[in-house]
Amino acid sequence: MSAPRRPFISGNRLKLRKLTLGFVSLLLLGGLTPARAATVVMVQDFEQNKTPPKVWVVNIPNENASVGLSTDTPQAGKQCLKLRYQFVGSGKFQYLGISNPVRILAPIHKLHFWLNGDNSRCSYGVQIADAGDETHQYGKNTGQGGIIDFTDWGEVVIDLDSAHETWGGDKNGRIDYPIKTITLCIGQPVEKDQILAVESELEFDSVSVDSDKDALDIPGRQISVTTPAYRSDIKGNTTITFAAPGFSMLVVKCWKQGAGFGSDSTIANVPLHTNGVGSCMFPADEFPHGPLTLRISGESGTFKDNCYLQVYNQGGISWNEGLPQTPPPAAQGMTLVFADDFHGPLSISSTDPKATYYDHKPPGGSQDFSVHPFSGYASPKNPFAQVDSYLRIRASDWTHSAGILSSMKNDASGITARAPCYFECRFIGPNAIGTWPAFWLLTDYMTDHVKGKKVPCDELDIIEAYGGEGPREPNAFDSYMITPHCWDQGEAGKASERQAFEALHNPIRMRKAGIPSAWFETLHTYGCLITESNTVYYCDNLEVGRHATLPLSKRLPFFFLINLATGGGWPVNLSRYYGVADMYVDFVRVYQK
Repeated sequence: MSAPRRPFISGNRLKLRKLTLGFVSLLLLGGLTPARAATVVMVQDFEQNKTPPKVWVVNIPNENASVGLSTDTPQAGKQCLKLRYQFVGSGKFQYLGISNPVRILAPIHKLHFWLNGDNSRCSYGVQIADAGDETHQYGKNTGQGGIIDFTDWGEVVIDLDSAHETWGGDKNGRIDYPIKTITLCIGQPVEKDQILAVESELEFDSVSVDSDKDALDIPGRQISVTTPAYRSDIKGNTTITFAAPGFSMLVVKCWKQGAGFGSDSTIANVPLHTNGVGSCMFPADEFPHGPLTLRISGESGTFKDNCYLQVYNQGGISWNEGLPQTPPPAAQGMTLVFADDFHGPLSISSTDPKATYYDHKPPGGSQDFSVHPFSGYASPKNPFAQVDSYLRIRASDWTHSAGILSSMKNDASGITARAPCYFECRFIGPNAIGTWPAFWLLTDYMTDHVKGKKVPCDELDIIEAYGGEGPREPNAFDSYMITPHCWDQGEAGKASERQAFEALHNPIRMRKAGIPSAWFETLHTYGCLITESNTVYYCDNLEVGRHATLPLSKRLPFFFLINLATGGGWPVNLSRYYGVADMYVDFVRVYQK
């Protein structure tokens, strides 16, 4: 992860104050009102985290700092965050940060967190990343932060309304909402302008904020699932527990197996207690095996909210899983060139020409485009996993990574097919803010690239789906985009691209096309048939769009790409799902005449 450029140095002494166990969690659920005017809301208590955040470092090796969840001595609840770190006594000033993704909609005035000190004389401070990607830093230079010259738990209080340093993003100098990240920072101890070596441990807990708004407005009256953890493995009867302050009733649904497209199923209408807490039982064995999305929706006056709980059903009923026994209708009369149902070990590499897939966009990843960078299969940030007969691709705030597969590699070898040909892929994507699952094709430019030539190419985006709902979000629901491109082909290419796009009548609305479930509700198969005259796009073997085949597409072979990216011009915020979202790929097939 790229680190902020400004170091933290010592500031004011931290304030110590006792906090009654459970006080902040009661505030979050609306069960207690503080005596003072400000409303206190918990934004990170480290209780629901399944995976701890990854710490970034400056001027020391990555292995000199690590974080993990600890149950040893939490300040409140059952666990806290423990940092192990080592600053060395030579070189440049060293510092580190632990970034916590959040979603804070209402103006806040103070930030609180609890710190279990080690008397190391390290400095502490806070950075906030806002909606405009501007960083707001609170440290000694502007009168906040402090020195860790104590042991035991103490509360840090940062006045966010005070003057502070800012840089990056839109550079407007103000906090724009929603706030996306709160980063807890630790700096190396300094004495008489000399940096000092120290190796120790620190613990953090109970990050909360003060606001003059109602507690429900700070996180945005958001529905949350408290159990099971997001992306859990489940089996059999599974209790789902909700925290939804401001809501009185939630509806829980999940797509179910059956003839044709299957059918939607209402699991429960869940009445909530006055503090917004409620639960229901999900009979997982009655639903499809593999990746599931449970949709939880609620209304509070005119306000509506949806929460999408991704789980993996280890039991359940196998439904349309794996490679079909017959070719798709659009590929009748063609020969199967390639098929992968991800049942065996993954064959993905950044360097091995014998691997099946390359884990960047060729050549060399120079054209990678995700806000969370595409990471290699062999890297510590590996976004790929093989789960039963599925490929899982993960986008993560903690590792700041996402994943892409290319069937063509850097040496121009790989899987290709020439028109007439047909490509298809079955997957389910996540509906989280800024997620960008896609299946797409490129004409072969690599054969010339390895010879030192740059050539034009066509791109056929069979599906580009955009996650996120609410203000400033895509609000795609059951729609996705099919997008043809003619790269580096001059005015004639632009005209062909425009004509093809207009013929598609984007966006593709799945229900209007006769497909009753959305791309994030259950798995679907997305296909593309390329002939010398027409290029036809399919979802679950139903035609959803077509255009005249582009000139390069008629004569050059195609390779395919599958990715879970983030961004695409939209804001990225995975905080509702604790910083992680998953895409599951069932299979991919390629046919050629």
